[in-house]
Formats: sequence, structure tokens, C-alpha cells
Amino acid sequence: MAYSFDPNYPQQARQTVLRGIERWNQVLGDCLPLQPRRAGDRDYINVFNGGGCFSMIGRVGGGQALSLSVNGCVYRGTVIHEFLHAAGLIHTQKRPDRDNYITIHWGNIVDSWKSQFTKESSRDIGKYTDYDIYSIMHYSYRHPSWSINNRPGFTSKIPNVDYSRIGTGDDFTQSDVLAIRRMYKCPARKFNTIVNNNNSNNRNGTKDRKPILCSNV
Repeated sequence: MAYSFDPNYPQQARQTVLRGIERWNQVLGDCLPLQPRRAGDRDYINVFNGGGCFSMIGRVGGGQALSLSVNGCVYRGTVIHEFLHAAGLIHTQKRPDRDNYITIHWGNIVDSWKSQFTKESSRDIGKYTDYDIYSIMHYSYRHPSWSINNRPGFTSKIPNVDYSRIGTGDDFTQSDVLAIRRMYKCPARKFNTIVNNNNSNNRNGTKDRKPILCSNV
């Protein structure tokens, strides 16, 4: 996949995004490499400083917008998450089989955010991997943006789940990689997960726990 940066995208944020791209290519470079846009590339991902963190799902053609706002989106995990959207992955909690693994508490979710939890019956992501509640594509079980009074938006049916790990990873899981490899018909290959201290997303050298959240657009 070809990518470019909007000319006005800040240089410091750009370096963090490039570290996320570097990690992508370490893991998926033999299957679906991210490469700087070249002359003649008609289809490419254009990273810009928009009003949040968001991407289209899969290739749409032309200059495809991928927003990584400098105000809250420039973390390695978020970079990987949004590029996985561009590659074709949906949020895990939207999988058609999700009711086998989690229970959605609709009354605890702000109305304008409920679309982030509706099932995508038309998507075939479920055929690539088993449900992975720790996927980098899964939302955390609560978040200030959409949780009413900080109540959980879902609970797990999977025993012994560590809720602090859901939606807070900053690296691929094995199932994230397997989904892309199967989607793009690449050979399966295991990799070593790299987790920063405290399972954190790093930005400008700081370490703090940041749940991944796509903007509700």
C-alpha cells in the first residue's frame, strides 16, 4: 500500500507515524508492505491532521484519507489500527459472531456511538480468524467518549479475561497478522510481539495507557 503525508502534517508527529509504519513492515512487509507514494501511484493513503482518528475500510481508490490527529491519535497502536482499517479490517466488536464472545450493554453506550457496536453482517472477516478480544482492532470495554457514567459497554463471555488489556494494545496480535495474511493470500508467519512498558502507546517519548478509539464520523 502506498502512503503519503499531507504537506501540512507536523514533522514531529510524522516521525511517530513512520515508526508505526516501520513496525508494520517488520511484521507484514513480505505480504502487504507500506511504501512511500511514487510518481504514478494512483491509489494511495494520505495521512492528514484531521478531526480525530479514522480511515475508510479497505481500498476506495485515489487519494484515500487517513486521519491521525496530532491531538490524541499519534501513538503506534493507533497508527497500526488505522492502517489495518485501510487494509480492510473492521472493529472486532462489530464481527457478526461477536455475540458468542461478548454481551453488549446498549444502555451504557452514548446513542451517537452505538454504530461503533452494531454488527457488520456483510463483512466476512470472521472467516479469517477466531474472535480475539485482545486484537488491536477491539475497543476497550469502556471509554470516556462513549461510556455513560463510565459504565462498561460490554462484558466478556470468555472466562478469565483481563479487561485492562482489551483495546489498549500498541502492537499487532497474532490474529491481526493472520487475518491480513489470509485476506491477501500470503503465507502464514509468526512474529515476536513487542509491547512497550505497561502495555502503553508511546507518543513523544511519554508512556501512558491510551485506549484505541476511532473518531465517530
